[in-house]
Amino acid sequence: MFKDELINRTKELISFVETPQEIANLMVELISKPRNCVLLDTGCGRGIFLNNLIENGFNNIEGIELNKEMYDFCKSTYDDVTIYNKDFLIWNPSKKYDLIIGNPPYAHFNSLPPEIQEEVFNITKTRESDIYYAFIIKSIELLKENGELIYIVPYGFFYNTHAKTVRKKILKNGYIKTVIDLDETRLFHDEHPETIIFKFLKVKHKKPAKIEILRVKNRNARPPEIFQKAFDSLTRKEENKLFIYHQKPQFTDYEDVWSTFPQIAIPEYMKLKNIAYIGVGLVSGFDLAFRINDDEGENFNEEERKLVFKFVKASNCKGFWVDGSVKYVLTDERMQGEHEISKKWPNIYKRIIPHKEKMSNRYLPNNKKWFHWQALRNKTTMEKYMKFPKIFVPTLDRSEKNRFSLSTESVYPSGDVLCIIPLKIEPFFLLGYLNSNFFREYYLSYGARRGHRIAFTQRILSNIKIPSFSREIMNEIKRITQEILDAKDHSKRKLIDKEIMIAFEKKSFEKTGLFKFI
Repeated sequence: MFKDELINRTKELISFVETPQEIANLMVELISKPRNCVLLDTGCGRGIFLNNLIENGFNNIEGIELNKEMYDFCKSTYDDVTIYNKDFLIWNPSKKYDLIIGNPPYAHFNSLPPEIQEEVFNITKTRESDIYYAFIIKSIELLKENGELIYIVPYGFFYNTHAKTVRKKILKNGYIKTVIDLDETRLFHDEHPETIIFKFLKVKHKKPAKIEILRVKNRNARPPEIFQKAFDSLTRKEENKLFIYHQKPQFTDYEDVWSTFPQIAIPEYMKLKNIAYIGVGLVSGFDLAFRINDDEGENFNEEERKLVFKFVKASNCKGFWVDGSVKYVLTDERMQGEHEISKKWPNIYKRIIPHKEKMSNRYLPNNKKWFHWQALRNKTTMEKYMKFPKIFVPTLDRSEKNRFSLSTESVYPSGDVLCIIPLKIEPFFLLGYLNSNFFREYYLSYGARRGHRIAFTQRILSNIKIPSFSREIMNEIKRITQEILDAKDHSKRKLIDKEIMIAFEKKSFEKTGLFKFI
């Protein structure tokens, strides 16, 4: 009863979630150190890892716990364990450890108390990090040479720009040996982060081996099945009903993003940024004030109609084709004061003035006033290429198939889509390829997964490789894509993947395969 009361009270602590017993057991099974190694649990909680370590014969265990109630509980329960009631992030022990294990807290910098924020900043050197980044860095510092770190944490440090310090620390001090990618499986009560278990070896001046990777297939799997199937897959080094097994090199540059998806080699290619323009959308910062319907536009005067533009939003992207658009009033630096707006654009002024207070509280650059759009990113470039075919894609998408969508109309991208403008490549071929399952798997290998969603970012898309297929293959993909568009029927999209498979099987690539359409 006391245990239950304790854990209920501690749920209000910083990001406290208890590790399921079977998951703790799986992590302990990853240990390759002898039973008398000096090891540390970096957040004892109510002793899930301590209990498991003791049951597995480890006899030189230490733990640290900030919360006094939990510390007292563990101190009274585990007589043979040395436990410290300290703040791990500012703790300076006199020794280093053979093994560190645990489930550190997860919480973004902005949600932390001020004193913890400073501790995290002092370690990560950024105010855009997560507290678990600091735990990883500090733990690596506390390991002996040849030491092991085994943590269960969110997946984000593999791809997040602000986790570069973590990746840099890993590269400088050793390498990751094992990753068990559990995706968004329901491990924790009321919390479903995108979770991985990883094992890091602190071994300097040694070329890292490939990382052993397990990726869960079923997000509804429960901890007992996860333990059994993961252990079995790692032991046999093969796939089973619950886990995909493969090996992949570790990232070699801390600036890179990384993922648990297999690498896909493309023999001949051009990077998308060299054959197309990739731009982010325009951001109003307050859609309610600027989005209009057709009836409103009919009452606008001539000057006001010049400020009405069509935009493509994520909801308009159906995959291959764009279905409709939305209209926005676009206010920019031409508007310099409220008095001018009320006289020259009276209907627009009536529309936005009720929202003045909330619009004034938006983040705006210094040269912007409350009635301006927040960010007219790439507007000039978009207007330069307005007559070109444009491919839009949602920036964050839960759909099971990619939704790259073509429009030949004069439309702008909204803030929730990216826009790709083919410049040196046939647009129908590119559209078909980007909507293929092959490309989806390839793109995911570049670290684009965000939980059960895909993030299509300007940075990643700019550097993706577009295969330089033979002219025959490209023309066939183009033909299939045009048929899909004409019929507005997705059923033929699998034929695109068939052509891609043929290209790889027959090695149908050529350096001149990519060609201009203008």
